Amino acid sequence: MKRILILVLFGWAAGALAEPAPLVVNTSKSGRASVDTISAVHLEIPTGTTDLKKIRLGIVDGMMLTKGRVWTYEGEGDGYILARFDYRGLIIVIRIEYDQDLVQLKYYRASKGLECSNLQPDGICYKNHRNYYNYTKNLRASIIRQLRVVSGGVTT
Repeated sequence: MKRILILVLFGWAAGALAEPAPLVVNTSKSGRASVDTISAVHLEIPTGTTDLKKIRLGIVDGMMLTKGRVWTYEGEGDGYILARFDYRGLIIVIRIEYDQDLVQLKYYRASKGLECSNLQPDGICYKNHRNYYNYTKNLRASIIRQLRVVSGGVTT
């Protein structure tokens, strides 16, 4: 009975994390990157459209058109896509959560050397290697560009 309750609670908690939210960085936390560095990756992105199919397309296109190495599709669920980055034995997996208003990148997992050392319950990584922030920042910028395209904004 305890196992079932734990699994139900874990499933509920995991589902509760499956939606983007406005980023609020706790500046009193020690052992964190700068607010600008955290925001460069985890700041929410307005979608520019309420069409979930277009939003999903913008995310997937953004993964494929990222500056430098592309991000590969790792899987998805209700309201999120998992994007994987592989480079010289380093792996980052980002959970890209979306709804009709916002898209937000959240840390999911990484190989040794790029593991988040100060992960918050909401999936925001407060402390990681600078390469994590650089690679993921490029993904975020690419998704922003592609969301503009699918929502009828500027073209690439």
